[in-house]
Amino acid sequence: MTAVFLTRHGWYRVDPRGDKPGITTDFCPPAERLAFAPRLPGEADIPGRYSDALPCVVSALRRWRTADEVARNLPDCAPR
Repeated sequence: MTAVFLTRHGWYRVDPRGDKPGITTDFCPPAERLAFAPRLPGEADIPGRYSDALPCVVSALRRWRTADEVARNLPDCAPR
């Protein structure tokens, strides 16, 4: 999940995963139409917007060389 700042609407969350069969997203501020909602154990919709990536995310991106390696070693962290 990411957010963009829109002058007329403020911070607006967008889901870069986009449309897939059976899943439709729209860019129609100020209404959010996100592709997925957190449903699985351990998933969360963390309130707020963070201009800097969490240190554990930066560390994982620096440590692992490929997207597959990152996917196999996702950090388990939350903002403070």
